[in-house]
Amino acid sequence: MKEFEWLKMLEYQQELHHFSRELITQSQNKTLTSCERELLARIYLEPEESTPLALSKLSGMKKESVSRSLKKLSEKGYIKKKKHPQDDRSYTLSLTKEGTEELKQNYGAILQPLYDLSRAMGNEFFTLFELIIDANKIINQKSYNNLDEEEIN
Repeated sequence: MKEFEWLKMLEYQQELHHFSRELITQSQNKTLTSCERELLARIYLEPEESTPLALSKLSGMKKESVSRSLKKLSEKGYIKKKKHPQDDRSYTLSLTKEGTEELKQNYGAILQPLYDLSRAMGNEFFTLFELIIDANKIINQKSYNNLDEEEIN
């Protein structure tokens, strides 16, 4: 890779980090960390994928971080655990009434930066997120392939 390409990629990486930090910072919530907020939203949106391992894969977070955040969400009374029907070692998660209320009560603050960006960008906003979704699929596929290779070795 040429130096110019390397430097340009480094600039892109910094821009991506800046974009993510700004969205997270603008939607800060005093009752939930960004990790807890993401897990609550994923449990709400994808109940069939609500096991700790699936949440770790879907979010790209380390299993330890997911476990720590799930413990805090459980202590706050926002989620409940149920033994997984096919695997006694695992469990599924669901939101409690309080967890659903917390998510609904704070969705405006959480999503406001995206609403603002959508209004400012117009249709380009939707193109941006279509590309991000495609990129995440590629990255996730690569991560799963690497995980499979690690499990084989």
